[in-house]
Amino acid sequence: MHSRSRNLPDTWGRPWRMRRRKQQDLVFCHNNLSMNNVIVDLGTLKIKAIVDWEYAGFYPPEFEFPFYQRPGSSVALDGEVDDFDLLTRMISDDEDCGTRSL
Repeated sequence: MHSRSRNLPDTWGRPWRMRRRKQQDLVFCHNNLSMNNVIVDLGTLKIKAIVDWEYAGFYPPEFEFPFYQRPGSSVALDGEVDDFDLLTRMISDDEDCGTRSL
């Protein structure tokens, strides 16, 4: 699996300014939900745990859902639009709505 953060520019030590949203409809997202992060009981096939929560948080509804509508990694494949710039603008533009230090 590919990490979503591997293509992000180096932001270590710089705060991220969040854009003020016109709508307040945020949803809780895991942001790294892959089969490697779901622990399943082999006897019952029931989910025992979900791990790797460091990217989790409250995000706009459109932030995570599209990643699970396609097969493969989160990296843009041939013929797909690379939304890296769009996602970067979502988290670091215009009005300051709080900061997050990395």
